[in-house]
Amino acid sequence: MNCDTFQAFLPDMLLDPACAAVEAPPEVRKHLAECAGCRENLRQLQATMQLLDTWEVPEPSPYFDTRMAARLREEKSAQSTGWLAGIRARLLLAGSSALRPVLAAALALVVIVGVASFEGHVSLNGTAPAHQTVSATVNDLELLDRNAQTLEELAAFDNPDITAGQGTIGSNPD
Repeated sequence: MNCDTFQAFLPDMLLDPACAAVEAPPEVRKHLAECAGCRENLRQLQATMQLLDTWEVPEPSPYFDTRMAARLREEKSAQSTGWLAGIRARLLLAGSSALRPVLAAALALVVIVGVASFEGHVSLNGTAPAHQTVSATVNDLELLDRNAQTLEELAAFDNPDITAGQGTIGSNPD
């Protein structure tokens, strides 16, 4: 057994001293007998536990309750100074805990709609936003299509055989 494995048995050995002497597995007792570091650690922890057993909780001052009640009265009177404070107290603090989830959900909905509107994912008139991005591939194909049309129009200027009935640019009906 190593010291790390022995550490798992320390809480039981501290809380029940009989466990250290009798109920602990034989390999734990053997390690405790052989390892001076673990033995010293156990001794120090036992001393700390004994010291904690003798500690007593200090008594509060005799005027603590009086001062606390006065402080609570001051806070309650400070909250009821305005109509907005009264509404806030009724909605959030006056025991109406059923409204808190409703208010939280409403606030979350307002934030989501606001962010989505700002990003352009939600439009109020039902149309798609005008600033949608077009992929580079689609943009290149549209550019090539416009170039092909331009080249056909330029070729029509150079070709005298095109008649007016074909409706190309640059043809003269005369």
